[in-house]
Formats: sequence, structure tokens, C-alpha cells
Amino acid sequence: QGERGARKWEDFLRKVRSSSEVQQRIAERPELLTGFAGQDEKTKGNVMERLIFCGRYSAKVGTPLDTALDSGVKGLLTAMETASKLGPEKMKMVLCYGSFGDEHAACRKEAFPYRPSVSAGPGTSVIEARAAEKTVVAKSGQLLGYVAMQSSYVDTIEVFNAFAGQGVGSALLAGAATAEVARGGRELSLDVRAANTPAIAMYKSLGFRFSSLQHPGFLDWDGGYEA
Repeated sequence: QGERGARKWEDFLRKVRSSSEVQQRIAERPELLTGFAGQDEKTKGNVMERLIFCGRYSAKVGTPLDTALDSGVKGLLTAMETASKLGPEKMKMVLCYGSFGDEHAACRKEAFPYRPSVSAGPGTSVIEARAAEKTVVAKSGQLLGYVAMQSSYVDTIEVFNAFAGQGVGSALLAGAATAEVARGGRELSLDVRAANTPAIAMYKSLGFRFSSLQHPGFLDWDGGYEA
């Protein structure tokens, strides 16, 4: 964090919440995991990773840990309900260009337990994933998620909780890559926070290569990776 961190170390410490602190609170509240009791070990692991992510980074905006965990569980159960209603099928979606508006802001509020350090805002051009047809879980044309680019850099990628696990994020990155190739580019780049392990796993599965742990100012106290 350099000189800025040296000046404001007390402020940074007040915004720190460790993985062990979050894990301990989850252990003290076994009811949080009741809804996932019948899931396989991989799914349970994904649940824990998402809750740790929500628990840790919600400290940045002063959200109480229990509130962050309750919200995280609600989002995970919503995604699980979507998967149950769709059965073996995945969401059918279309990619299109759009402009950041109220529905994108609502998506951001669900996707992150903090205010992300991104440039995308009202009026920004984005690539959207929308439902291709009406189903039991979405209306035709409903926004599922979006990605905002700065040239070849992924400024932000966000998916509504209900559609997590439906391949929306991967589809959006594929769309961004296709657009970049059409521009004559050869690769995408991004930054990801160190404890956002669900996103890191997705990026690795798509072939992104990661730097060593970095601590640029926009990632605050926890650092992250360039990819």
C-alpha cells in the first residue's frame, strides 16, 4: 500500500476481516449451511468459498458479518433453486451490446458485498447476457449478467445471484474475447481480489494465467492477482 497505507494503516485495519474469523462465525452458526446439507462436497466447498468472500470483503463497507453471511446464503439458495427448476438443462442466453442502467446497477449490488473499484457506470457500453426465452426462472430478454471492457481489459463482470452456476460468466468472457479478436486483439486481461476464489477458479478454467500476489491501491488491504 506504500505511503498511503503507512498514513492510514489504522483505517485499513478497521476494514480487515480474516478468513479464519469468517470460518469461525460460520461454525458458530450451523443453521447457515442447513439448506446445503444434501449437496456434494464440491458444492459445499463452493458455498464456503462464496461465504468467506462475502464475509471478508463486506468489512470494506462496514457490513456486520452476520448480515453479510445471511445475504450470501440467500444468494446461494436462490442459485440452487434456479438449478433445481431447470433440471439438467442450463439457461439459454443471447449476448448483445447494451448500456449500463438501473438493471446493471441492481446486478452489481447482488454480485459484490462491497463497492467495487471499477469504472463502469451509467451510460457505459457493456456486453450483456440475456435470457433467450421464457422459462420457469426468467422472462425472455431478462438480464442475467454483463461485462464491461476497457479495450482488452475486463473492468468488471457481474452476474445476478439467481443465475450463478449457469455459465453466464464464461459466456460473457467468451463474448468479450470474440469482440477483442474482431478488433485485432489477441488476449484479455483483468484483476481479481485474492479471496475471490470462485472467480479465480472460473478464470483459471478459461485459461487465464496469474501473476504473483499484488497490492495495488485499488485492491486495498487484501491484494489480488493480475491475469
